Amino acid sequence: MAEDQAAEETVAPDQAAEDTNVVDHRSPAAEVDDGLRYPFEGTPEAGSVIEVAKGVFWARIPLPWSLDHINVYLFDEGDGWTIVDTGSNGSRGIEAWEAIEASVFGGKPVTRVIATHLHPDHLGLAGWLVERHKASFAMTMTEYLMASHLWAGAAQEFPEHELEYLFSMGVDRQYEPMIRSAGFGNYKRGVHSIPPVFTRLEDGSEIDLGNRRWRVIMGRGHSPEHACLLCLDEPLFISGDQVLPRITSNVSVYAREPMANPLAHWIASLDRLKQIGGDPLVLPAHGQVFYGLHARLDALIDGHLRKLRSLHGRIAEKPRSPVQTFPALFRRKITGFDFFLALGEAVSHINLLESVGLASRSFDDGVYRFEAQGTYDETDVMASVMALKGVPLRSLADFE
Repeated sequence: MAEDQAAEETVAPDQAAEDTNVVDHRSPAAEVDDGLRYPFEGTPEAGSVIEVAKGVFWARIPLPWSLDHINVYLFDEGDGWTIVDTGSNGSRGIEAWEAIEASVFGGKPVTRVIATHLHPDHLGLAGWLVERHKASFAMTMTEYLMASHLWAGAAQEFPEHELEYLFSMGVDRQYEPMIRSAGFGNYKRGVHSIPPVFTRLEDGSEIDLGNRRWRVIMGRGHSPEHACLLCLDEPLFISGDQVLPRITSNVSVYAREPMANPLAHWIASLDRLKQIGGDPLVLPAHGQVFYGLHARLDALIDGHLRKLRSLHGRIAEKPRSPVQTFPALFRRKITGFDFFLALGEAVSHINLLESVGLASRSFDDGVYRFEAQGTYDETDVMASVMALKGVPLRSLADFE
């Protein structure tokens, strides 16, 4: 018991939010690159771009968080510009776009804005850009609806069901006043507005960007229907947050869907991306543009399989709450906002183990505790994930 109490004491939250993805998309577990190649020296300076292919430009918008930037991509359409992702709402982001307009756009307007998914660093200034340029807007349906729900649902008071969910996962009730004081409006603060009209992006559909054909490839887990874009005319791949070169995106369970299995969706989505042929230039949302898609996909999947093994071992010792599993998943002390990232990610790993018969839950004194079942084997787990109903997506070959 002393060990578990110490573990809980090291992860005390000091702020709260309705969605742990609104600030920092990184998993609390650090990652490094392996087998990747970076073809460009440095990164775009403020107000400037790097041309990564003819008519395709890489820019950076600053973020006011520990993850301090997002990569956005600009496509010269001749009479205007298409933008993929936007940065979060705020003066720094707006100033960055105004600098790009002055130095890059050449007097041509933005005619289309695309958001890969709903998180504020990707969607936050879409409404501002659409209003400013009278541009069209495109996004997948589930991302659009979820963004609209979160934006409209912002509130001063922290919802009771959200609070009870945190306690049921092992958060100490002594932190209730602190959590309540944070309110429930972080998402809306990061998003200028949701464009009132949109064009739906669908898995497997094709769009034209920069005089090239691109296929929408949907990914799940980090967000419900994340849109990646694969160029069909040359080896280019806009990966958004689905594939990042040095970090892995947070994959969390939230109070609104406590039995969700986003990690299974995440792993299956990454496995499907292995069907992309060749070695495309990957244009990620954070970090540097890189080559080595398949090596990175393998590393991301293997990293989660290793964490699942470690988690299974910890709850084999005795039943533990999600908070008490942190030492098996994260190699450093978890504090501050990272607590909520870590909790969501711990539950996502637990729910996956439970979904494939490797964990069971009990409920006592208002807290869920989980106990290991069976024997952990990476190969068996991967096969079981891919056999779960509703998890695997259509083969990319079906879109040919």
